Amino acid sequence: MYLCPEPKKLELKGGYYYFSVGEEPEIYEKVTPMLSHKESYRIIIDAKGVHIEGASNTGLYYARLTLKQIRMNYRGCLPYLYIYDEPEFSYRGFMIDSCRHFFTVDEIKKIIDGASLFKFNKFHFHLSDDQGFRVEIESYPLLTTVGSVRPSSDFGRGENDKNPYGGYYTKAELKEIVDYCGERFIEVIPEFDIPGHTSAVIAAYPELSCKGEKIEPKTTAGVFSDILCGGNSETLKMIKAVTDEMCEIFTGKYFHIGGDEAPKKNWNVCPVCKAKIEELSLKNSEELQGWLVNEVSLHLKKRCKKTICWNEAIKGGNVEHDSVTVAWWLDRTNATLNWANGGNPTIVESFTPYYADYPYGMHSLKSVYLYNPRKIKGLTSLGAASIVGVESPVWTEYIRDFKKLSQMCFPRWLAVADTGWNGNDNKNYPRFLKNVAFYCDILKEYGITCADESEWNILPHNKLSQMASFFGNVLSKDFVKQIL
Repeated sequence: MYLCPEPKKLELKGGYYYFSVGEEPEIYEKVTPMLSHKESYRIIIDAKGVHIEGASNTGLYYARLTLKQIRMNYRGCLPYLYIYDEPEFSYRGFMIDSCRHFFTVDEIKKIIDGASLFKFNKFHFHLSDDQGFRVEIESYPLLTTVGSVRPSSDFGRGENDKNPYGGYYTKAELKEIVDYCGERFIEVIPEFDIPGHTSAVIAAYPELSCKGEKIEPKTTAGVFSDILCGGNSETLKMIKAVTDEMCEIFTGKYFHIGGDEAPKKNWNVCPVCKAKIEELSLKNSEELQGWLVNEVSLHLKKRCKKTICWNEAIKGGNVEHDSVTVAWWLDRTNATLNWANGGNPTIVESFTPYYADYPYGMHSLKSVYLYNPRKIKGLTSLGAASIVGVESPVWTEYIRDFKKLSQMCFPRWLAVADTGWNGNDNKNYPRFLKNVAFYCDILKEYGITCADESEWNILPHNKLSQMASFFGNVLSKDFVKQIL
């Protein structure tokens, strides 16, 4: 029987419960609060029928999902069995970047359907970046009319399109996505990335930058020095207004404020930023970003939201520990390691191997499956206990269409889902590969094209050519050899 994630406890009892093909088996449901976790569930199939219990409606939903997978394995019957199941992590996330390349509501729904089948419960929606702002905002309308359109797309690797490229989601469309996810017990977590990756915001409102110069949304990938002015009171006013409007749409408990890759070149010479640093008795511009994070987090807390930020945002060392959950993607300074070891909530979405926009020859399916987020070098027992979940992002600088998006995410996200639900105690890669083969066929019915087995089960001698094909002329072959 092919199940993904596999239940924590499954006992086959021998025998089958039969029902007519085309008919639904009779299912008896009940909520049993005494089960240990709100997402816990129990399934019993015997001669009396199909009985499912959940610690809550969420638990019942996951019981139905597992039953759905069991039924995918059988026709006209179900095996007698006992299942008890509960998740290892409360946060099991996937992230889609619609800024570099835009995906329609229907395409997003297909990815949601695929992810929900494997018990993901958080959809991190990356909606603002240098190359485009993707949310309808009434209080700052130029974010939509100006910030959502870049003059061209010059990402290379076959894409050098001199035509304007744009797109944004209306509030009604975003509410539709939120409702769609809600039916699948998935929380949508919006990301408004600040203070960096804000070229599109500054293109709309240049007065919010340190220089006040007119720029355009970026047309290439990269990290840019055009960031919001940290000392300008109008910056914080805009951030609060935008987050307020987004909070009306996104009703979950989390809100992501980015914070990654924010070069302080302009802040370090900006008289307004320097004056703010002096006014607040801060040491440097990194602490100024920490102050900004605290201010926005406090504002979001008043809206009953918990703040998530990328790990670079805590480099200043002054982010309030009780107000932020850190998303750990690449820690060059050990600030994130120290954060987790201090007992503070941390989501692991390590660049290696969880970034789904890199080829399988670099971040292999096996490495994703076997990766243990609680065994990161330097984590103490308290640090391991502070890991609240896992997430796999897909960035779309080099992903232009839905088919490619699907292939980069699947079957890779099956491996992330397995860790998110089961942890790492009972890993069996050969058995997992059989599940992958089964569900790659199933996902076709969802409109999702998985990567071909030749890509994700790549032979060692083909890795170099796959990597060279992916990076093209961006990186040298010597570098590719180093990272394999």
